[in-house]
Amino acid sequence: MTSGNKKKLLISISFIAFISLGLPDGLLGIAWPFISDKIGIPLEKLGLILMAFVAGYLTASLSNSKISAYVSLGWLLSLSCMLTGVSLIAFTWVGGLFFLLLAAYFLGTGGGAIDTSLNIFASANFSPSVVNWLHAFYGIGATSGPLLLTYLFTQGDSWTMGYFIVGGIQIGLGIVFLSTIKLWKSQASAAQDTKAGSFRESIQQPMAFLSILVFFLYTGFEIGVGQWLYTILTQSRGIAEDTGGLWVSTYWGSLTLGRIFFGFVLRKSSTSKVLSLGTIGIVLGSMMLYWDVNANLSFFSVALIGLSCAPIFPSMIALASTLFQPKFAPTLISFQISAAMVGGALLPASSGLLAEYFGLEIISFSFAIQAILLALTYALIYRFKKRNALTD
Repeated sequence: MTSGNKKKLLISISFIAFISLGLPDGLLGIAWPFISDKIGIPLEKLGLILMAFVAGYLTASLSNSKISAYVSLGWLLSLSCMLTGVSLIAFTWVGGLFFLLLAAYFLGTGGGAIDTSLNIFASANFSPSVVNWLHAFYGIGATSGPLLLTYLFTQGDSWTMGYFIVGGIQIGLGIVFLSTIKLWKSQASAAQDTKAGSFRESIQQPMAFLSILVFFLYTGFEIGVGQWLYTILTQSRGIAEDTGGLWVSTYWGSLTLGRIFFGFVLRKSSTSKVLSLGTIGIVLGSMMLYWDVNANLSFFSVALIGLSCAPIFPSMIALASTLFQPKFAPTLISFQISAAMVGGALLPASSGLLAEYFGLEIISFSFAIQAILLALTYALIYRFKKRNALTD
């Protein structure tokens, strides 16, 4: 097999891996009422499950550079996939909250290891176009999870069948990684063969903190819009429930399709230009959503926000290989993904806290503030790149 064919095969496997990475994320929201009823715990305990998942995710992503020094990429991906598969199946076996928390923790650990490892590999070996397409496939997986459970319900099956199927897919992917260990090793770049820089050295690199802040702000904004948009539209602005659902679907759909679209754009344009365009679009869209001049303009703003969000996360991952020295990039990508997970939990929660005191419309205002902070943070990074003549 030629080097080009090997790379195409690894890209194809990575696409499948990102679909499988997104699949579990779409399951819990639908399955949770059934799970809580089965083990006899209140619905409000979902927050504890999510905290356990985040804890596992952070454990894996922050320790990735250390683990990679002892475990090859192929083995790490294989074992992580099998861990997520077993954890998903364990959701159907558990009989109490403690074991459910353990399953959620190890599910987060496996997912964090896969996400971080593949993003580090992609940043060093794939083009920005491919990295954007990878994250588009994650969106396909996250969308497919709820569809799978809904289909199973219509066929008379329970939520447990969905978890068995997705868990089996994860284990199957682990076997695929196991059978291609040598291929992953042969395609590893010099950057990955270089010993990763320490946490302290990495965080002291120019623009390290700002790049991490971008991921914190962006992911908090993306998830916050997805979580709160429906509530703002139906509870604060009097939009019909079915129309509100359409708007939310438009948001996630435009984000997923936008990543496919920008994958093609990045074949002709630089990463920096696409990121600049995306951050400007996020600011404009969030301001339009807050102003709410009329329903049509607000609907357009939702689509604009989704489309503008599309290239930010994957393009920033791709940018790491040019923004930082090869030995520091893996550690900093680990920090970036960890910051994304923390931002995705804290910023939407803080918006909800503000709403308790100032009403739901404060959430759309907070989106605009987060968007402006994101744009300013990236503008500083862009200025640094331009001043130091760094190429994409």
